[in-house]
Amino acid sequence: MSMGTSDTEQSTQAAWPPLQEFFDIDTFETVAESIVSFVTRAWYHDTSQTSPVAIKSASTHPKLSKQPHDIGKELRILLSLRHVNVVEVLGYTYEPPTSTLHFWMPYVPCDVYQVLSCPDFSPYIIPYDGQPPEPSSERTSSFLVVLKSLVYQTLSALAYVHSQGIAHRDLKPRNLLLTAGGLMKLVDFGVSWTEKADERDLWPEARGSMCFDVATGPYRAPELLFGATDYDPYASDLWSLGALLAEFFTPLRLHDAYEDEDEGLGYSSEDDESGPDSEDQPPVKPPFLIRKGLHPGNPDVEWSRDSLYDASRGAIGLAFSVFKVHGTPTAETWPRFKSLPDAQKVTFVQVPSVDLRRLLPNLPPEEFQPEHEDCVDLVSKLLVYPPESRLKAQDALSHPLFKRGTPLLLPRGYLRDNAMGEHAVEEWQGRELVDILSRFLPSPRSQP
Repeated sequence: MSMGTSDTEQSTQAAWPPLQEFFDIDTFETVAESIVSFVTRAWYHDTSQTSPVAIKSASTHPKLSKQPHDIGKELRILLSLRHVNVVEVLGYTYEPPTSTLHFWMPYVPCDVYQVLSCPDFSPYIIPYDGQPPEPSSERTSSFLVVLKSLVYQTLSALAYVHSQGIAHRDLKPRNLLLTAGGLMKLVDFGVSWTEKADERDLWPEARGSMCFDVATGPYRAPELLFGATDYDPYASDLWSLGALLAEFFTPLRLHDAYEDEDEGLGYSSEDDESGPDSEDQPPVKPPFLIRKGLHPGNPDVEWSRDSLYDASRGAIGLAFSVFKVHGTPTAETWPRFKSLPDAQKVTFVQVPSVDLRRLLPNLPPEEFQPEHEDCVDLVSKLLVYPPESRLKAQDALSHPLFKRGTPLLLPRGYLRDNAMGEHAVEEWQGRELVDILSRFLPSPRSQP
């Protein structure tokens, strides 16, 4: 369905066809929900359209929403964007009696979170016998090929979105969908910020009144933890991207499949079986964290990827978790930290920064140079305290990681930057990206 943008509050019920007119309601299945919205998988009545859609639904009424969530603004943003790595809107409609806006997109069942949670997505072989994990050249090569492609596509999406005067403000693995062909799609612009204000926005966010309660758990930039209302939202995206990139290299953790777990909160390191401490440095983490009593072959266990930061203890706990990695801010490391509204309300213990390598055991082995150093360098340039010093997404596309070593394997038909030269390819060792990526994703569901 293609409808022009109009003010939903002034629309009549007759002007907006119900969802049932397009979709078979017997196929409706809720696949995601939050306190302000839900996503439904559905199939068209028209059987010639064999692919399902994902319908996002939420109220446009301020009393039934939560600042800064705004589905109307999200729809306007998505309709304005045209990029291969940003999800496209196929249609939308509105229910005046309930003030509910619905828009639908292609249904994409896989995401980067699933890749990161796959124990095979590591340069190391899973230890089944209690011995230290061993690196594998074949696994490392596949790991690097997938890593480079997913990160490059994410950077491409973010660079484009930022160039349009839009900050996403909720970058995380679950918001990076993966199509069957290995194409990454950035989704969920529900809390995004735009340079250009619109009178229809539920929650206007001029400089000085910006919402800092954005981004998810361990992906929140540190300035957001101290009440900033006039901050660089593009830079906060860059920090989120750095935290997300770091998770490609953090430990994989085995846990009971039936234990409660808050998605995206990170883990405490208190029960980690890590290596010995060195002076002023944390223990070296192993690639796989397997709790005593659990075995990788047990059908009642599952893997997840640790976050670099621990968000399980609220904003102050998250802040100190960040400080334990990068050091407590000083006048030298973050000159403007003390100017943040809440920065002086809490006094933190002074702790030094640590060597990131000790916390990122799934980095490519050191013999894979220069890619080992390139990975550390890219993470380090994104996770910088002063927001203005973080590497811009457009500049990161030219990082050495994508220009040397294993090739940049992109989905077939992907528009390549001429600056990448011959290093960007669509086939490597007789395989396309989808052939390698499929090893790390669950089998797709079929139509009911």
